[in-house]
Amino acid sequence: MTKHTLAFAASALLVALPQVAHADDDYVQVAIGADYSTGDYGQDEDTDFLAIPVSVKLQRGDFNVRVSVPYINVSGPSDVIPGDGGVRGNGQGNGGGGGSPSSSSRSGIGDTNIAATYSLGLSDTTYFDVTGKVKLPTGSQEKALSTGTTDFTLQGELLQVFGDVSAAVRAGRRFNGENDDFPLEDVWLAGAGLYLVSGDSTFGLDYDWRDGSLPTAPNRSELTGSLTQKLNDSLRLQGYAYTGLADGSPDVGVGAQVLVRFGE
Repeated sequence: MTKHTLAFAASALLVALPQVAHADDDYVQVAIGADYSTGDYGQDEDTDFLAIPVSVKLQRGDFNVRVSVPYINVSGPSDVIPGDGGVRGNGQGNGGGGGSPSSSSRSGIGDTNIAATYSLGLSDTTYFDVTGKVKLPTGSQEKALSTGTTDFTLQGELLQVFGDVSAAVRAGRRFNGENDDFPLEDVWLAGAGLYLVSGDSTFGLDYDWRDGSLPTAPNRSELTGSLTQKLNDSLRLQGYAYTGLADGSPDVGVGAQVLVRFGE
């Protein structure tokens, strides 16, 4: 049997809004969102994915920590596993042993994602962010909601501000865990983004790419457009849509979230 994993936009998981303004404000941010995507992931049948992530972010000067836990619902082939690993390969998990995988609808708590970022100001308009991430397997492997592995990512991002427009490039390495069902390999990742600030609105366009986690796995390649609206000092709304450019990504997806800040 061939196994796959699917992922939804990282911005929904970690509330990683474009860092176009590196202020020294201290605050706590709580966010709740919804993310829906659909795609065939190289199979005959589509998989529909709905996630409701709840996130908390603590900002202290140039350092922040973000934690997110989603509730997820998956409808489709039982060998398509939600997660952030981009897996495609042989496994003996749900429905294992060969043959066509059955279709199912399953739901529950997904994997927990934690990220810590330190922003280094190289000049008044140039910043370099170093981010470490860990994915904890809090989702059920028995229900095909997780690969059951603990994965780590180390990433750097260079951001240049040109007045109201900012440009970013990023690259990193993901160190995947492995088990009998998912003998994952470490992978490279990269991306770029453009952001425009207009009044209280921020428009974003991001591209993200990542290796497949097994030799048989398709790469992930996604384009995301977003709009973040600041309603006041405490409340922000964000909406986004994305499309996949490779079999390892969903065909289309949309999402939105409400972000509330305290202490800014």
